[in-house]
Amino acid sequence: MPSPRKTNPLSRLPALALAALTAIAGPACVSKPTMQLDHAEITGIRIAFPPSLGVLMTVVVNVHNPNSYDVAVRAVRGQAVLAGRYTLPVDFRADGEGVWLASDRTTQVRVPVSIPVDLGFQLLRESFSSPVIPYRFSGRADVTATRTFRLEADDYSVDDHGVILRQQIEAALGIMR
Repeated sequence: MPSPRKTNPLSRLPALALAALTAIAGPACVSKPTMQLDHAEITGIRIAFPPSLGVLMTVVVNVHNPNSYDVAVRAVRGQAVLAGRYTLPVDFRADGEGVWLASDRTTQVRVPVSIPVDLGFQLLRESFSSPVIPYRFSGRADVTATRTFRLEADDYSVDDHGVILRQQIEAALGIMR
């Protein structure tokens, strides 16, 4: 009867090192997620601290993750330009670990933008004869690749145009025609 073979843990070290290197290097080759503006919606009034009152616009961005593993959007920074001249800052930071995007799928990421109430009224006055108000959303996202290794990459960009319905701002501000 043959005796059981004893395995030396050190003899497996090269194989373990190769497996660890492959696991680390694989996620480092992050394919860039593509971001495309889907639409924006006015979702109500926002009261914030320090005391401020604004119309809450939510910009919805479709983010496609072409990788074979999940990635997370941690933050989106940039600006929204309304009616071609009113620039609003965008500084969205996702809760917890971020908004996780499933591999090889498109996920909607909702980015809040606060429009000061006085600007909302100004937009309504200026767009009186038009049913829509154009806007441009440009920004950059910070992404974490894989839940296991948490490799971070920044500056995935989006720059796109859209329109919001004038009627949505009227409704948020409580104006009836």
